[in-house]
Amino acid sequence: MDIEQTEQRTLYRHPLAAVGGAITIAGGFLFIVMLLFELSSGEQNPYLAIGTFIVAPAVVMLGLGLFVLSAWLQVRAAKRDGKKVRFNLSIDMSDPMYVRNLWVFLGLSVVFLVIAGYSGTRAFETMESVTFCGEACHAVMEPQYTTYQHSPHARVACVDCHIGPGAGFWVRSKIDGTRQLIAVARNSFERPIPTPVHNLRPAQATCEGCHWPSQFYGSKLVSRTYFRSDEENSPWTIQLLLQIGGDNPRVPAEGGIHWHMLGENAVEYEAADFKRQTINWVQATKRDGTVTVYRNENAEVESGPHNPAGEVRKFDCMDCHNRPSHIFLPPAISLNTALRARAISPDLPYVREVSLDLLNADYQDREEAQQAIAGGLHDFYAEEYPEVAVERQQDIELATDTVSRIYSENFFPEMRTDYRARETNLSHFVNDGCFRCHNDSMVDDQGNSLNNDCNTCHLIVAQGPSESIAELETDLTGLEFEHPEDIDEAWREELCTECHTPEDGY
Repeated sequence: MDIEQTEQRTLYRHPLAAVGGAITIAGGFLFIVMLLFELSSGEQNPYLAIGTFIVAPAVVMLGLGLFVLSAWLQVRAAKRDGKKVRFNLSIDMSDPMYVRNLWVFLGLSVVFLVIAGYSGTRAFETMESVTFCGEACHAVMEPQYTTYQHSPHARVACVDCHIGPGAGFWVRSKIDGTRQLIAVARNSFERPIPTPVHNLRPAQATCEGCHWPSQFYGSKLVSRTYFRSDEENSPWTIQLLLQIGGDNPRVPAEGGIHWHMLGENAVEYEAADFKRQTINWVQATKRDGTVTVYRNENAEVESGPHNPAGEVRKFDCMDCHNRPSHIFLPPAISLNTALRARAISPDLPYVREVSLDLLNADYQDREEAQQAIAGGLHDFYAEEYPEVAVERQQDIELATDTVSRIYSENFFPEMRTDYRARETNLSHFVNDGCFRCHNDSMVDDQGNSLNNDCNTCHLIVAQGPSESIAELETDLTGLEFEHPEDIDEAWREELCTECHTPEDGY
């Protein structure tokens, strides 16, 4: 009769135990290093939290799992030999196998500790960087990354706005990031990426960390020079005094553009579409508690604050400043800027019109676009103005380079992303913007429409057919708008967007 033998052995008799022990120690060390970063940084960083509370514990669990696996393998091997194994943690320097695995454990521990310490700090630096956000998924994020680099927020990290502080939005962003990663791996993501981002955290938790609402006050002088699509590329300059308004307790209460964001004022609305361009109703609550509801007479559904048909959103910065960092400039605006800066010479006949057509054309990819742009201006002047083609060759080359650069910075045909897919609400010139709400169709119960008088937000203090302010008609108390073309009184009765489209809009 066989008697089952019981063998005393140490856990480290199996090489997997040595490896598991080393990994466990390295994971614990990584956790301590990253926890010290977390406690000393003074800021909540979502990617640091990932490393501290997810990656490091996962490494520890992996090491412990290998430990358990080594024990199971030893038990299974012993049963095959008819033995019973009892493990202990004793040191047995007389056992050659134990000594060998002990040295493996110590050696791997040193190697893994060095790797964990270095990779932990480098991973923290990398994952919080803009480069990581912009280039990790290059094809998908290239439009956002490129336009971000030319935006007013080019020195603000992506995570500061897209995630910000706090655990709630960090967890939500990780879940959404997992979904996005799967879509990229399967090549099933939408082109263009849908906007606006409906789960973006409220602007009060991100924008107002830098843009202090109490300092939104006073007026701002803005100058714009437009060039017409005629042979002379005729300039027209307009200077506006924007009524910023604000909520500074040291100055008298002001209205102005930022009335929507003043202290106790609150604006809520319901959009009929995903892009929030068609508004069903608006509810405005003033400081004194007065509540007014404006309903869109042309709305397809009957709804209101008490019976909403869709998403009800509290108005914040992003409803006007919807492209604060990813600005896809319409070609007209880019060309006006280039002509004003002489990156394109206004002396080249019809250069604005030809460049506009080249930028607006449909291309399969950027290579096709750059080839068309490279030859477009040269071909036009060779055929229509042969003398200019010879005498102004350097200006034509400069214009060609500028138009090519404008395209590369704002057009991404592979992702079907450009200004046509990325409307801006910070205006009412070529997109409805302000007039989404401020229009004659949005009326209250007494039939009064939301105010859309031009002087509510800005005064025209100078305008005329010149690039020089000194040559313009000027009046700081305000001028009546003069349209560059003779359209009689049509500008009083129609929105700018009735004539000006994003494609050709000035």
